[in-house]
Amino acid sequence: MSTDAPAESEALGRRLTWRDAVSSVLGLGLGGVLIVCGMPLVLDTSWAEIGAQLARVRPGSAALMALLLVAGLFCYTWVLMGSLPGLTHLQALKGNAVTSLVGNLIPLGAAVGVALWVLMTRSWGFSRRAVSASLLVTSLWNLLARIALPVIGCLLLVAGPVDAPQLVVRGALVAGAVGTAAIATASAMVLSDTVARWVVLGLDRVAGLLRRSGSRVRRLEALMTDQRARVRELVRSGFWPMTLGMVGQFTLLFCLYWTAARTVGVELPLIGLVCAYAFRQLLTVFAVTPGGLGVTEVGTAGMLVLLGAGAGAASATALLYAVYAHLVVVPFGVVALASWWYGSGPGGRDQEETRLVG
Repeated sequence: MSTDAPAESEALGRRLTWRDAVSSVLGLGLGGVLIVCGMPLVLDTSWAEIGAQLARVRPGSAALMALLLVAGLFCYTWVLMGSLPGLTHLQALKGNAVTSLVGNLIPLGAAVGVALWVLMTRSWGFSRRAVSASLLVTSLWNLLARIALPVIGCLLLVAGPVDAPQLVVRGALVAGAVGTAAIATASAMVLSDTVARWVVLGLDRVAGLLRRSGSRVRRLEALMTDQRARVRELVRSGFWPMTLGMVGQFTLLFCLYWTAARTVGVELPLIGLVCAYAFRQLLTVFAVTPGGLGVTEVGTAGMLVLLGAGAGAASATALLYAVYAHLVVVPFGVVALASWWYGSGPGGRDQEETRLVG
């Protein structure tokens, strides 16, 4: 166990306060209100119609969707292992399950998830420098993936056979252009010191125009400068494992989404479901409720309706996917957190000796 673990445990303790519990309850409550009241109102359907569609779920399809969820979580272990050499599949699976648990329970819980991930990796003996570089790389890969998915969805929507309203098509063109520019900029920042410096200076100027402190921007610049060589090395050595792991995860989760849609009676073509799923993933980036609960369900159901699905079946698809994304993953996260906490974590009796990796 790292000698810095007590201090890190205290830092985590300051994050996990009663205010986090209150915000979690309020966030979950807001998400529930959006689903219970907002979904029938916005989509012009009823809970009787939604319930009738959900009643079509059978044990076989439910088990298949659970299997696809677990397989998706396991695929992501290659992303974490590629960004943190020396990490095992089991450790990566624990970390992924725990951070997913936090993201589903706490609004804007990314910071707490990062704190937990740092604690877990430090308890396994990884150095701060290796962990911080891993965080930068995985954040970049997740950002690029969540931008790339909508770009792909936009291209399919514009060029494919889906008969979408012109407003949706125009929005897809704008979103595709913005997403492509964001991917190009993020990639160039990793490969070029000059581009990274320009971007950071631009952010600094924007912060000044908005009359906000530029200290965070300057810290970002210092962090990127310190970690750039290591990040580039991780990208070179782990590019294919991380990329294939990310592709595998999203492919399996889309298969879960497709299974949910077909189970409850959505008969849209494959391209339409890809577009709706990509839109859902984009919403998770901006939503402020735990895991985007409520916002993503109403939004993705609305997209399915715009693409031609029935309101009841579209709502049932969004809700069924949410059950797996928000609820089924929770027991895995609880078990993983308990396993780490009472194993090599702060609550463990038999602590491992420090093994600095990286």
